[in-house]
Amino acid sequence: MSVWLLLLLLPVLAFAELPPYRPYKGPIKPGLVITRDNLPQYEAELKKLLPPSKHHWYLDLGVRAGRVTMPIVPMKAWPLSRGVLEATRRYAGQARVGPHGELLGWTAGVPFPHPKTALELAWDCYPDISRACSHDDTLFACWFGLFKEDRYEKHFCWELRKKKYMGRCDIPPIPCMPEAKSRGVLSKESIVITRPHEVRGFIQLRVRYWALDKGDECYSYIPALRRIRRMTGADLTDPLLGSDCIQDDFEVWRQKLNPKMTFRVLERRDFLVPRWYTEKPSYDRRRHGPVFQVDWELRPCWVMEIMTNDPDYAYSKRVVYLDAVPIEKGGTFILYWGEEYDQRGRMWRANGQGAPSDDGRGFKNLFGWMYMNVLAHHYTIMYGDPSFPNLDPSQAFTVKGLLRRVH
Repeated sequence: MSVWLLLLLLPVLAFAELPPYRPYKGPIKPGLVITRDNLPQYEAELKKLLPPSKHHWYLDLGVRAGRVTMPIVPMKAWPLSRGVLEATRRYAGQARVGPHGELLGWTAGVPFPHPKTALELAWDCYPDISRACSHDDTLFACWFGLFKEDRYEKHFCWELRKKKYMGRCDIPPIPCMPEAKSRGVLSKESIVITRPHEVRGFIQLRVRYWALDKGDECYSYIPALRRIRRMTGADLTDPLLGSDCIQDDFEVWRQKLNPKMTFRVLERRDFLVPRWYTEKPSYDRRRHGPVFQVDWELRPCWVMEIMTNDPDYAYSKRVVYLDAVPIEKGGTFILYWGEEYDQRGRMWRANGQGAPSDDGRGFKNLFGWMYMNVLAHHYTIMYGDPSFPNLDPSQAFTVKGLLRRVH
């Protein structure tokens, strides 16, 4: 190959790992409202614009059953917070991927605002790094409703607290907490069940470390036994209190990134995703069942395959759908949806945004979320209220402090 030909092809070769954007040009457009009456007319097109796991859930149990409609609205930019954008600008060009897939040189913000490889894109959407769907400190009070198909079974409520120890951008201290430097703590998270009475006071604590070869510390407090139990890695793929909510599926992908994983971007094209909300959309269990009544917008998404390459892990792979709007145009790299496959290659579980939230400052979380067991057609609705206080670790991440909340 001549030098001139090499120079000509160099830009193509450098970006060959990430496919080009393919915009949608069909009949689904802003202003259209999909109802049970016109669903047959548009169903084939809708199935092109929704991940496979959404077809039965939203089209059959939702629209076809008359529980919801699908208003299509224009896409609107919902940029990251001012602090995250400033950190991304300030530290641009410093981050790089190491020989074992580790992230080097990162301080805060989005590590690769213009990713060139699938692994760079994976670090951009990795929830414990950019935290696009939460923030430096988060308190999330939430109702969980469990459904078999459209039949309501039961519910429980939790309070989740999450604190970033590294990469803080908006809530002091910035950019990190003391334990990030002294112990390599990346984040801490706690869950406390507040009702019903029979599970009230159940607590889980999780500490995540920056080093890829250092596993999470996970504990649960079982009120009936008044004992704290150390959790194993396998426990993190067990359903929480009989629901379809899996800790490693929080924010679509909470499994710790590790050197065994491999990443491949399958495509970049438009999908239908719920629009962002600053005020919580209404949800009525009796009326809506296991679906949310929300507006939908056509939005560019990356489709990325994450191979776990670990026969001992619950999943063989994940396929995730994440925001592909350029960051300078209001993009976030936020994960909208994910599908998880068992070790036999069957799609097993799926989860993602039901109603994304933005508090007006760019602090992002969710009002509604969906977890599902695709094989069993079992669904868990999350419907809640996010807030962003500066959490006190002695109250938020100790069993003693959390028990005060429920006693």
